[in-house]
Amino acid sequence: MKPRALLYARVSTADKGQDWHAQIEELERVADQRGWEVVGHYHDTTSGAKASRPGLDAAIARCRRGGVNIFAAVSTDRFARSVLNLLRLVGELEALGVKIAATREGALDTTTPQGRAFLVVRGAFAELERSLRAEGIREGLAIRRARGVKLGRPRGLDYSRLEDAKIHRMSGATWQTIADLYGGTPGAWSRALSRAA
Repeated sequence: MKPRALLYARVSTADKGQDWHAQIEELERVADQRGWEVVGHYHDTTSGAKASRPGLDAAIARCRRGGVNIFAAVSTDRFARSVLNLLRLVGELEALGVKIAATREGALDTTTPQGRAFLVVRGAFAELERSLRAEGIREGLAIRRARGVKLGRPRGLDYSRLEDAKIHRMSGATWQTIADLYGGTPGAWSRALSRAA
């Protein structure tokens, strides 16, 4: 009988070229290669630091209902926001008989001491990286404020460029590329073109 796998993907934002679909497609290829039967897909578009993630909550609830052997994500930082959170998830899933596969981090078997040790070390480095990044951002903002730089996103769009932006988007340009060309933010152009459609 094939192992039954649940696939989970997360991106931080939808308007900077990130796409959870690519993660799911990658996980489906791995599932096919390893002979897993995919029993569900779940995803979130939110920061990994947020405690409440509807897709992850639904995925864990699905594991609790049974019939799942593997919880798969491309990496542990897609579903765990801290070392303690990672250990709690591993413990809960292990108690349910569900292994964690972080496919870009090698074949992980969380029922072995080596697999658990790797996850803890990986989680510790991911948490350190997030902390250092946040600290660097705070320091950079403080320096810019001290220099009198006005902070915040530009809000206004040049609506006379709407047709140009639409043509660029239809030819495959990302929202970020459109914002770089015409000013404003990727999200603002996405909303403006959706309303104009």
